[in-house]
Order: sequence, then structure tokens, then C-alpha cells
Amino acid sequence: MNYLVFAEVISIDEITEETEDASNILNKCIYFKAETFGDKTQSNNNTLINAKQIINSTDKNIVQVSPGDKVVLLPMDDEFLFQYYYRFDKIVILGIIFAGFIILLGGIKGIKTIISLAATCLSIFFVFIPSIGRGYNIYFSSCIICLYIIVTTFAIIYGYNRKSAAAAFSCLTGAAISVTVTFLMDKWMLLTGYINDETYMLGNIFGIDNLDVKAIIFSMITIGALGAIMDVSMSIASSLYEIKLNNISTTPGALLKSGFSIGKDMMGTMTNTLILAYIGSSLIVVLIYAGSDYSLLSLLNKEELIFEFLQSLIGSLSLLLTIPITTVICSVSFRDKNPKGRELKE
Repeated sequence: MNYLVFAEVISIDEITEETEDASNILNKCIYFKAETFGDKTQSNNNTLINAKQIINSTDKNIVQVSPGDKVVLLPMDDEFLFQYYYRFDKIVILGIIFAGFIILLGGIKGIKTIISLAATCLSIFFVFIPSIGRGYNIYFSSCIICLYIIVTTFAIIYGYNRKSAAAAFSCLTGAAISVTVTFLMDKWMLLTGYINDETYMLGNIFGIDNLDVKAIIFSMITIGALGAIMDVSMSIASSLYEIKLNNISTTPGALLKSGFSIGKDMMGTMTNTLILAYIGSSLIVVLIYAGSDYSLLSLLNKEELIFEFLQSLIGSLSLLLTIPITTVICSVSFRDKNPKGRELKE
């Protein structure tokens, strides 16, 4: 097996041009020296190697390497061939800036937010995804991971109190709605789960003969909707908690009215946010089909686009139903009166 090698370009040795006889494509070959780095499994770290980059006339956006660039190379028989640029270090820098702003604006709660985000990412990449590879039930695993994310996020950021409990319970209810609607639509629409070429490859990648692709689609919809549901539930719970905190005589009916009013204001922007996020992520797919010879009706019935519609609509529906659920739960949970008028009874 050939392992990819990380290296930094030191110098450009030669640039040549040659034409492939079979296809008459002009290839530009850049020969360069690079110093390897970063992979402890390789024995040739911090050594100079000779490498080559090939840019043909059909490549529109490939940038020629230059000294100082970090690249990923594929070892061949007697040389290393350029594959793509090493970009992870730039993402790390952007991530550090992102974390810095969270801490700057949020203080202690910002630090808790980063810890919660790390716990969420670790649970998905080191628990949920490996569970798929081991052949565990994907439906069950995705539900458990959603439960874990809800509990740990609210517990780490907001602590164990009435506000976080109300928001968490509302979020669980919203997630349950998403799960239910996804199941119903799957049965009703007779989905296969094979929405693109990558889904056909999953079984071979994981070494599973009968991988349940529909269950993975279920997980994508459920986990994708969870973030918006959590946002809405905590926003309403926090707003109603502050109303009660600053006016302890506020009645459950008044909280209910305020909650619905807040929810109406959130409804338009949050739904737009969710819809636009899914449209933006699937824009290339839409453009490919839109530029083809499909009729509009045929285009709208492609399962790949149907999946995008499902993500958008199920996520938005779950979000909308979470608003009244959270409002009712909070109006009941925050009904106690405290004579001091300063804090709610926990």
C-alpha cells in the first residue's frame, strides 16, 4: 500500500511541456524538491525528495507549486507525484481564531461551549462512525448519539438547572418528531437511500455486504436537524427564564403568551437559516441536474434532490413544532414564585 507523504516545497528544478499522443492533451510538468514532515509512520521525515506536479490543459483551477507550499505526495516507483495541497494547518488557524472569539465574547461560558463542541465532534467521529463500521444498528446508534449530544451540551454549557432541563426536554421532543417524520416519509416515499455515487461505495469501504444505506440517510436528517432544534429550544427557554427572573410575578399564561411571541419572531429567520444552509450545501448537485436535459418534473423527482427537500422540510417542521413545545414546558416549569424576587426556585 502506498502511503501519502506530507512535504514542503524547497525549490523548483525544471518545468517542461509534453503532449499525450492518445488524447492530444498538453501536460505541464513541474519537477521540484521537497522536504517531508508530519507523518511519524514514515521513515523519511525531514529528508529531501524529488517530486513532480502534472498540470494538463483541462485543469482549470490547479495552481502551480512554488517554494514554501505544503503539499501531499503519492510515492511512485522512482518519484513522488503531487496529489493536492496540504491545507489542514490553515483550518487549524481558522479554528483557533473561532475559538478565541468564542472565549472573548463568552468568557467562562465560551470555554464550556468549546468543551461541548469537542465532546460532540469526538462522539460522532470516535463513537458513531466506528459503530457503523462494526455493524451496529445505525438507527439505534444515531438516536443514542443525539441523546448524548443533547444531555452533554446542555449540562456542560448551562449546568443542571430548571432552564437547561426544560430546554433539553423540549429538544428531545423535537428530535423525536424529526425521527418520527423521517420514518413515515421513508415508508411513504419508498426511498432507496442511494442518493449519489458515494452511497454505493459505503458498503465496500466498511466491508459490510448489506449496509443499511437508508439508516445512514436517516442519521443525516436527524443529526442535521438537531442543531437547529437545540438552538430554538434554548433561545426560548433562556428568554422566558429571564422574563420570569426579572418579574417573578409573571404568570404562566403571560409566559405562554411571551413564548409564542418570541417564537413567531424566531420562526422566519431560523427556518430561512435551515433552508438556505441545505440549499447552499447542495447547490452543485442542483446545478448539475438543472444543466442537464431533465424536465422540471423529472428533476424534482430525483432521489438526490428529494433527500435535500426532506432534510430542509423535516428540519424546519421539527424546529417549528419545538417552539410551542418549549413554550408550554417553560411556562409550566417556571411557574414558582420566590418572595425575594431575585432568583427562581431550583
